[in-house]
Order: sequence, then C-alpha cells, then structure tokens
Amino acid sequence: MLTVKDILTGKITLDSECIDRVYLNGYVPHLQMPGGLIRFIREQMGYPIPSPMLLPPVTQAFRKAVEQYAQDQGLVIVDFAKAQDTDKDDLARVHLAQFAKKQGVVLIGKAQEKALGYKAQKSQKGTRVWFEYSRQSLYVTYYYFYILDADFGLFFIKVCTYFPFDVKVCLNGHEWAKQQLRAEGIGFEALNNGFLSCANPERLQTLCHQLDAEKIQALFDRWVEQLPWPLTPAQRAAGYAHQLSIWQLEVSRTQVFQDPAQGWALVEALIRDNLDLGRPERVSLIFERKVTKATPSEFHTRVLREGIQPIIRIRYKHSALKQYLKDGRALRTEMVFNNTQDFGIPRGLPNLARLVEMGYQFNDRLLDQEQISQDCFLSLQAMRQLGQSSLTQDGQRASALRFADPRLMAVLEVLACHAYIPKEIGNRSLRVAVAQRLEGVLEGYSSAQMTYDLRRLRLKGLIERIGNSHRYHLTELGIKVVTFFTKLYHRLFAPGLAALLPDQAFPSDLAQALSQVAEVLQSWTEKAFLVPVLSDA
Repeated sequence: MLTVKDILTGKITLDSECIDRVYLNGYVPHLQMPGGLIRFIREQMGYPIPSPMLLPPVTQAFRKAVEQYAQDQGLVIVDFAKAQDTDKDDLARVHLAQFAKKQGVVLIGKAQEKALGYKAQKSQKGTRVWFEYSRQSLYVTYYYFYILDADFGLFFIKVCTYFPFDVKVCLNGHEWAKQQLRAEGIGFEALNNGFLSCANPERLQTLCHQLDAEKIQALFDRWVEQLPWPLTPAQRAAGYAHQLSIWQLEVSRTQVFQDPAQGWALVEALIRDNLDLGRPERVSLIFERKVTKATPSEFHTRVLREGIQPIIRIRYKHSALKQYLKDGRALRTEMVFNNTQDFGIPRGLPNLARLVEMGYQFNDRLLDQEQISQDCFLSLQAMRQLGQSSLTQDGQRASALRFADPRLMAVLEVLACHAYIPKEIGNRSLRVAVAQRLEGVLEGYSSAQMTYDLRRLRLKGLIERIGNSHRYHLTELGIKVVTFFTKLYHRLFAPGLAALLPDQAFPSDLAQALSQVAEVLQSWTEKAFLVPVLSDA
C-alpha cells in the first residue's frame, strides 16, 4: 500500500498551505448579560431607570446613519430578501466587477435574521418602577457591509441593529495572499479560492504564513472607524468595544496536479481505499486525541458529492477534516474548526496561530494516514502516453496507439500470441497474421503499414529490436499491454458496446439492465418537468 505522499511526489506543480475562510464573532463583553445592559443605559445613556423604550431610538439612529452613509457613497441598500435567489457573495462579486476604487464599501445589504436580543419585563414594588431584562431569540435587521480592502480583498462585516449589537466578520486568507502578491508585482494564476500557479512559489508560501491575528484585528479596527456603527467612539473608549472570537476557521493545503485528469482517479482511489479513516483508532491518530466511548462525535467516514465532485469527510466532535478535488486541478485537504473548544483552545482571536499550526498538522497527518493500493497516476500516465502522439528522448515522434482502432487491435491480437513464447517477431510473419484478422487478404495490409506499426510499437516501448536486425521481441511493458488491451477489448468493451445498442435480437443481461435503468431515468426526468394542470374552476 502506497501513501498519498508517495504517489504525489514529483507530480505536483504547486504545494501551498494557507488560512482559508475565517468567520469571526464580534461581541461587546459588557453587554452580554442583563446587568451590563442596565449599567450601559444608566451610565452611558444617562437614564436612571433602564426603560426598554430607550433602546429602539438607538436602533433607529443606527439605521439612519447607514442610510446616510449609503447615500454619501452612492450606494443602494439591497434587500437580500428580495434577491433570495441570488447568493449574497455572488451578488457582491457582481458589484465588485463594477467598482472603480482601490478600496471601499462595494455593497450594503440588509436581511431579517434571528438574534439573541433583549426583552424587558416591568416590575413594580410599591411606588418603585423597575425593568428586568432577559436574552431571547428574536428577528432583527442585520446590515451586511461588503468591503474591498487593499490588504484583504473582498470581505464582509455583518452588524446587528439591536442590542447587544453582535457582529460577524468573514474574510479569506487566500484573498489576503493574492493582494500581497499583487502589491509585490508577483504573477500568479488563481483557482476558485486558491492558487493554480505562482511565479515565486517560495514567496507565496512565506506570505501565506504571515497572516496572523494582529493583521485581522487591525483590519476590523480600521473599518469600525470608517463605517456607521451602533456604538459611538466615546462608548467604545469606555469599554464597549467589540472583541473578536473565532466562530469558524478553515486551514487548507492545496496540491496542484501536473496532469489534472489524474486528479479524478486519485480522489476515487482515496475514497475506495480509505473508507475506514473515520474509525475511532484512526481519528485518534490523525487528531492526536484520546478517543473513548464517551467522546461526543460521529465516528464514520462520509463520502459526499457536490455536483459530480466527491468529497471525503472525517469528523471529530464538532470539527471536521475534508478532502476533495479543487476545480478539477488540485487536491484540497482542509481542516475546519467549528468549535475551538474541541481541542482545548479558547475562541479568542489571539489563539489563531495555535489553531492554524494545529490545522496544518492535521492536514499532514491525514495525508500520512491515507493509503492507496495502486499508483493510479502511473497507470493513467502510461496509458495516456500510449494513446497520444509523443516525442522520444532522441527527438523521434512516436505515433499514438488508439485503443479499439481495428488495425491496432489486430496487431496486438497477433502479438498476444507471442507474449509467452520466446519467438522473434518480424515483418513477414506478423503481416500475414494481421492481414487475416483485418480483411483476410494480404494485399489489404501492406508491408509499409506493417513497418509503420512496428516502428510506433518500438518507440512506445512495447517491442525491442534484436541487435541491428529487423527482428523484435516484446518488452515487459509490451507483454502487459497486449494482454490487457486484447482481453479488455474482447471480453468487456465489445460486448459492453453491444449492450448499448437497441433492438438486439438476443439481449444480454447487461443490455436488459441498462434498458431498465434508462427507462427509470427517463421516467424521473419526465416527472421532474411535469406542469400541474389547473381546472377551469
């Protein structure tokens, strides 16, 4: 059994580690409990009685400030509820394409979403009136500020319009690295959320490792000062500023294939040969954690499909490791921290470096643990070289060997008879046998054609010349190829094609099964597009 690392050696054009998606929660510590809210009303707003009637004006003032900001910036606030068929990020990218500034707010959107806000209940003891607050789930308006930042590219800050004004920040480490490369004038080709190539891979990796908590905190602080904000500068200076915690963190490793078509075979082999990765003993090795019956997690390997793309996923508590083919070009291994407490690390942003290093280690251990029974890269590469025209080391052009081509298959069938017999191969003896399999007439297959076929077999490494003569014998690769090609063609390919054709006089089991599958799929397709018939009534 080969490890994935063994198979990928020498077959990767770019290998990069980078923080991927970072989703942060912003909260005001002193406003998380009812007592803190009451203190805010009395000390910051100046009202001795913490009436809930004092809260809506703060929300209304914030909304007016956002509307005024949008007007000043020449923006229209988009109601996401009315654009629900369009993904928010996709909509932001459309606006980004029309954005002419180097940085600034690209899009402001609003949406009604659930939040843990405050509700009050009046209490009265004698002539004394008081209010008691509790945190409850309610629907409130959120504003989404999609921002183009010179250092971080496109990201968003999402702000709740009601106490305690929780905030979400979403950014991407790959976008940060792209901005740094652009600033340094280093050329690159981008994957969707990643890198396909880079003119300076070493510098790219160095930059990716430089993204840290301080830079992210500086980004947040910079835009809090520029955006309309529910809490004033004086209130923030008095201790009512937002603190950031890690809500979700993705740490990725992207390995770009020299030959993208081989990526599918590798991912399929990964799934086939590593379905036991989710077992407790292997989870324990990957995550370096003791796993017992009491460990709260789902110990299984999930194989998912997004479209036609397969994804393998291994869970540990709330977090997960996943692996998939990225844009058909690269192997993406990605650790997703959904709860930092799973690994005994507090959620605070200052702990980012510890989590990122841990994520890199988990990604690396997964590649170490994964094993594949066959080197699918080698087999696919060799088969592709046979089926394509190529140049040899001495500059000679070797013509393609097309599987199922009648003339090639006739030549291989004849050679298969010599595969296990130590007999020399020559033009004259082979030509007669090949002609019989083609048209049964020697004139139908000329000596020049036989010479051409022998030459391309020799240049592809299937036969070797004996000394300086015009006699040949099969190589080890040649024995394997002629045996495999002929058996595959006669025992699977030809009868399989026959099963695809309609109106067979004697349909095979395969033909009947395929016809049944086709009928079921056709039935489902027709039902999927049925339009209900409305009655005249």
